Amino acid sequence: MMRRALPAWALVLLVTPALAAQPAREQLLARAKADLAAGRGADAARLLADAGDRFGSVEALTQLARWQAGQGDATGALATLRKARALAPNSEDVLGAYARIALAARLVTPAVIALQALTRMAPGVAENQYLLGVARMQGGDYVAATEALQEADRIAPDNARTLAALGLAANGRKMYAEARSYLARAVDLEPDSLEAVGALAEAEDGVGALDAAEDHARRVLAKKPDDAVANYALGLVLMKRERFAEARDAFLRVIDVDPTLAKAHYQASLAYARLGDPVAADRHVALYRTGMREAEERLKQLRAATDAGSTGSSQP
Repeated sequence: MMRRALPAWALVLLVTPALAAQPAREQLLARAKADLAAGRGADAARLLADAGDRFGSVEALTQLARWQAGQGDATGALATLRKARALAPNSEDVLGAYARIALAARLVTPAVIALQALTRMAPGVAENQYLLGVARMQGGDYVAATEALQEADRIAPDNARTLAALGLAANGRKMYAEARSYLARAVDLEPDSLEAVGALAEAEDGVGALDAAEDHARRVLAKKPDDAVANYALGLVLMKRERFAEARDAFLRVIDVDPTLAKAHYQASLAYARLGDPVAADRHVALYRTGMREAEERLKQLRAATDAGSTGSSQP
């Protein structure tokens, strides 16, 4: 018996839902792209959210999260990326976006956990190792930061950013000769890097090269007067030169930028003590002790959470 051909309308019903949805999804993404290009971010965000909700579009959710982060909504961006990761748990693009947004928002533990996963997925990517090192350093874990940064340097040698970060990590460990070596190379590669020059000043102070340290610190401050690293380095130099009032002012500028930086409070307390102001000295000693306790607790929590993350039992 001869079978009759199905009418055209019936063939439409046999098209899979994914294929049927594809044109509508692509239309939404195209419209969102056009809105973003035209500066209509809120309109684009609504379209991207619609594409994510209706079609489970990982691309749309990732774009939406980047827009949210650009608007300063890191919490919303990370929530959006968690949806994307549920749909595509092995997407390096999603995980990388999550890590970068968390890192920019100084959400250290989620950033480290995400970057640990990313470095397991793609261990040969220097950028991932570099970001893991930076995240570890933000959390005060300079030893683990150094390990990741050294791996980044092994994969892609002579990268000024990596060398500068290695120098900052060595400064954090008070290994100033090693820091100076890294930072001098970084400055040779990128002479205009204020971050590297400021950190070099701190390393030079640490090895007793006071003239070079002051020159480099003032070079940074001439362009960026509120730079915390350069002000801290200058303050250290001025303390050694017994210019205590100027040193105090430099440390107070550091504290204005980052009131939680314990070492700046400690140095400010020394400067006030030399200036004969025990009340102010005691105030900064108390702030130093509080800052140290809080930093130690944050580091303890970071290590506990990321040790769990390294076994795969925790997700950002």
